[in-house]
Amino acid sequence: MWRRWSKKPDRAGWLRCYLSLSSQSSQWMRRHLGRDGLIPLLILGLGALFFLDHIHWQLASDDLVWLQGGTPTVFDRYRYLPRLAFAGLNRLWGPNMAAALTMTFLVHSLNAWLLYRLGRKLLDNRIAALTAAAVLMINPITHSTLTWISCFSYVLGTCFAIGALLLAWRSAEAGNRSGHWAATGGLLALGAGLLCTHEVLFLPLIFLILGWRQGNLRRGLILAVLGTALAGGVNAWVYHFEQYGVEASRLLSLDFALAYASSVLSSGLVLAFAYPLSFATRTLDFLQASFAEPVRWGLTALALVGGILAFHRKRDGRLITLSLLFSAMITPYILRLYLTPDTVNYHPSYALSGRVFYLPFTVVALALGWIASALYHRFQRHRLARFVWFAPLVAYGYALWFYTPADFLGLSVALQDLAQAVPPRWNPYTSIQPAWSFFPVLSALGAMAWLSWQKRKAKPASPGIRPRERGTSHPL
Repeated sequence: MWRRWSKKPDRAGWLRCYLSLSSQSSQWMRRHLGRDGLIPLLILGLGALFFLDHIHWQLASDDLVWLQGGTPTVFDRYRYLPRLAFAGLNRLWGPNMAAALTMTFLVHSLNAWLLYRLGRKLLDNRIAALTAAAVLMINPITHSTLTWISCFSYVLGTCFAIGALLLAWRSAEAGNRSGHWAATGGLLALGAGLLCTHEVLFLPLIFLILGWRQGNLRRGLILAVLGTALAGGVNAWVYHFEQYGVEASRLLSLDFALAYASSVLSSGLVLAFAYPLSFATRTLDFLQASFAEPVRWGLTALALVGGILAFHRKRDGRLITLSLLFSAMITPYILRLYLTPDTVNYHPSYALSGRVFYLPFTVVALALGWIASALYHRFQRHRLARFVWFAPLVAYGYALWFYTPADFLGLSVALQDLAQAVPPRWNPYTSIQPAWSFFPVLSALGAMAWLSWQKRKAKPASPGIRPRERGTSHPL
């Protein structure tokens, strides 16, 4: 017995034991988690690492008021549910910043999971849904929304907004009784989102599109009407935007029509282009340049022509759904930029911060996931396609060490400008010229004319009247 235990360790035996345990553990993980569980855990881990690496412990005056469960500014009076959440944290742990950041990250993770569920329904593609969840989870553009305590209302409002869309989809596809319960839950989620952020104000219009996608237009119309009435009531009795000097009559002008037409589609392309750039450099200058007037109209023309060509090729309702969904989510931001240029646009780092793009970026994430899925299915058999997936990991690793955690928002520049006697103002809608609006119109007309010519060219020529063969009689 002593001789057997006194022998030198069998390295081969230890190696076999290790391989056996590894195989058993991998089999257990595949059996209990599967690919549907391992990849989300990987996304969650990478998102947590990115969040912890870029976290900062700088608090502003409004952050301290939020941590105590109070109302920091007059613009936050209607945010009842975020204030209730901070009041609960203050009662349990006091004004603890670590607890607040943990709560924000947990809700952010829940948003990624809800977006995955929504992507599976809207896009009907697992790879697209997982990519969308990863884009939302690991996003340098909107990361400031998580590390800025005052922006928790946007994160919580996005959670209720995606939940309302999922319940609206469930209401359109379910039976009568379960559909009623889902519709009720969707309206409650919409109401809760309206008490967090005004960015979900136009979300009820999407209920109609979801009903159309499900072939239940009547249920979608009823839910859209009820949701619009609910949003209108909250806007009239809770928000009270007129007390802040907002002139809603300006929305009836041609100037606003041109500003909105040049911003709603171009904003989606700008955010989609800015996302890969955000892993290598700060995108503030890029976003500011993209909102310049000639660039906005050029991007609008590009988006319009691309949408016409893509829809003509596949006749896919998913493109219309994503376009209208993004339009509904970006509209409150455009209204705020246009109606309050002297109160919220004191510096581009504030007006173009990630908090205002957090909810619209969910649709951009779905679009990027859809594109990534199409590229994967197209080139999955090519050998070089295996190395393409290393590019996001390399960009992720580079972004971990590129940014300065102490000044992730770039607020130091904004605070220096505020200390001046006359702080700089930034308003992208100061020089609207109707001449630029001809760019997208002419581009769209050119695209439709080109499609008509291609269709006529592909149409087979008429055989005409062939001569009668010899020996055959006339049919008449």
